[in-house]
Parts: sequence; C-alpha cells; structure tokens
Amino acid sequence: MDKRKKGAGNTHRPPSKTTPTGVSPVFSRTARFRRETTHRLLAHFFLWGYREIILPSFEYLDAISPGLDPSLLTKLYLMQDRGSGQVLVLRPDATAQITRLTTQSFRDRQLPLRFCYSTSVFRDEIHPVSLQRELHQTGLELIGDPSVVSDGEILDLCLSGAEIFPLKEPLLFLSHAGLQEALLKQVAGDPDRMKDLRLAFHSRNPARFLSLLPSSGQGSLARTAAHLSGKVYEIGEAQAFLENIHTEEGKEFLREKKNFLDLLAALLRSPYASSVRVDFALSPPGPYYTGMFFQLFAEDSPTHLASGGRYDHLGQAFGHDLPAVGFAFHITHIEETLQKQEGPKETSALVLACHPPGQTGQIQDFARLLRRSGRPVMTAPDPSSDSGLPLSATGILADHAEVAAVVLFDSEKGLWTLTGRKKIFRTALSIEEIAGYILSGELL
Repeated sequence: MDKRKKGAGNTHRPPSKTTPTGVSPVFSRTARFRRETTHRLLAHFFLWGYREIILPSFEYLDAISPGLDPSLLTKLYLMQDRGSGQVLVLRPDATAQITRLTTQSFRDRQLPLRFCYSTSVFRDEIHPVSLQRELHQTGLELIGDPSVVSDGEILDLCLSGAEIFPLKEPLLFLSHAGLQEALLKQVAGDPDRMKDLRLAFHSRNPARFLSLLPSSGQGSLARTAAHLSGKVYEIGEAQAFLENIHTEEGKEFLREKKNFLDLLAALLRSPYASSVRVDFALSPPGPYYTGMFFQLFAEDSPTHLASGGRYDHLGQAFGHDLPAVGFAFHITHIEETLQKQEGPKETSALVLACHPPGQTGQIQDFARLLRRSGRPVMTAPDPSSDSGLPLSATGILADHAEVAAVVLFDSEKGLWTLTGRKKIFRTALSIEEIAGYILSGELL
C-alpha cells in the first residue's frame, strides 16, 4: 500500500492545467491599455486633489461585512487567517473598504478627504453578460462634503474621465435615491405596500404601480410617480417637470426635491450636460445610496461602464457617520465593450531584429541605438541558421501582430533586409543604414 502523505510534491490528483473559471490573464495590448488608461485616470483625478490609496487585498470578515451590500455576503471569497484564526475575505468592494479605513483612521482630521484607487474586486458571481469573478476598477471617493457642489464634481469627473477611453456616445443616467424613497413613502401610505410599489416603480410599470394603490390613494402625486417610472428626461425637461409638481408634498419629499433641483441646475452649466439623462426610476446600484446616483453607458456596452453616487450613512456601519460620494470605472467591462467596437487598429512600432551567427554584436548595437530614440526593439536568434529552413519575414509578421517590422541578414548576398507591414522593403549593406531609415520615420 502506498502510504505517502499528501503534500506539495505528493498529490492524488494531477495538477489543474487551466485557469480558474471567471478569471484570466491579461496579455499584450489589453494589459498595456489597462496600465496606460489607469495611469491617465489617476493623473486626471490628481488634478482635482485626489490622493492615491492602495487598498489591502483582504480584510477581516467581521470588520468589513457591516458595510457590504447584503447581496454580496453569499459571494465572498473567504479564508482563515493562520495567525489569529479569524476569517479573512478577499476584497469584494472598494467603497466599503475606504469607508472603513476613513471612519476609523481619519475621523479627527479636517475634512473633506479625497482618495482615488485602481484595484480589483473579487466576487463569486455569474454576471448576466459574462462570467467575471475578478473585476478591475479605477475610482475615487470624496468624504466629508455633503454639498451639491461635491455631487457635481463627481459627475464632471466621471464624464471627463470617460473621454480617456475611445467610447462611442457615452451617456450618463442620473437619479436620486432620497427623492425616490420620499416619493414612494408618501404615495404608499401603508409601509406594507412599499416593497411591491418599489418593484413596480423600478421595473417601469406605471399600470402595475397604480393598481397596487387603493382608489383613495391614486391622487396627483401617485399619478406623477407612475409617470416618472416610465420615462427618461434631458436635464432641462426633468428640472421643469419637478418644478411643476404642485401638490401637498411632505417635508421629506420637498427637501429631496430641492436637493435634486439644485444639482440639475448646476449640471445645466456643465460642458457635459448633453451627455446626461435623468431616469427617476433607475434602480440604485446598492442599498447604501442616499442621494444622487448614476450609471454610465456607451454604444455596444451590454452593462454599465461606471457607477456611483452619494452614500451619506455608510460610515454608520463602522461607527462614525460621514457624508460621502464617489464612483468607479469598471475597467473590465470597458475593455469588453471596446473589443466589440470597430475602430482604428492600434499601430505597432515594435521592430524584431534576428541575428545569425557572427552578427550578434551588430544587432545589439542596432537595438541600443533605436531604444535610445524611443523605438522598441526586440532581438532573437535567426532560426534558419539551425533548422536549415529559410526564414520568412512575412511569415513572422503574420504570426506576431505586435511586430511592425523585421530585420534579417542574407549571408549569401551580404545584405540586411527590412520588411514592414506596409510592404515597404529596404535593403542595405550596413545595419546602420537600416537604423537610419527606421529613425527617419518612413517605416510607419
């Protein structure tokens, strides 16, 4: 009987040869796109005074769970801390994490605080469009400012940041959780109706909404609520509609109405006003939103590409209430959307220089010269010298999309040959002449 113990080198099953479902490596152009756009976003946020924060990858479950959306609690990745025995959780939400850190570490500092981040969140879920369990986000949080000015700042940052991506027709859908809640409470009267009314409202079913109310409750405000659940407005239209509601609204509704009208008035002065639509029935992306919230879409996007809003009471879960507002770009979803859009292909600038035996030194000098001028070069042995098979520049270009041109040496003719994707051929007696041709900019 084999009595070998299980261990790193002795397992009863062969090791898995696949990447776990829902996660994947990011290669080449997508990796560079993510790094470059993330860098540009963080630099853009920095211009507004946001400081970058790098979040820990995992937290103690009992420390972070009070601030999580209850729907996430069944989707967490959990493990046991070997030192303390406590349960750890891989980061499922950046907003809750920053809120915990802020309320526990910065509560005595002068406010407001501005933080930005670029990180991944981990959730065991099947997305309606695609299976993704690791989602990359780049976002920010503004903590300690309850004013409508900070709301407008967040919306401007989202719409101006969206210009960094080559998105087609980005459109931001805006709503207000406080206004929704105040309206539904006043119309419902009976708290037992709230759940069904809220569902009918967010599902954009005005007829169902009115059918849930007794005839005595179907006044003008109820009809207004039903109308709001079925239409999307431009900013000026939404502003006019709210201003023309003349009923005996409650104090809470009047307060939230004024708050939203102030925000809409500010947005009308924004250069991005034409890219905003007001959707009074938009469903909040989380239970902790208290004021304005939004989602950003673009052509060919099957889901929202950014989302956020005001969450003034999330800090209560961590023992210290602070007004806060923020948002995040969902980078993984943006990358998926851009892959579906037909646009100009990225132009490669990479040169591959193959060195046959005896020419290695010249190739290295050639590569150093081009790199000092900012032109990327990679070198490789000339495989034809070992295989005896002729090396084809066109074959290399066909197999390697990231390569823009190939440099080869023909030992029989004593000539260097440059072959580019635009079918530009150049031959020369010296590799220095090839380098000069490339640096002249004629290749691309």
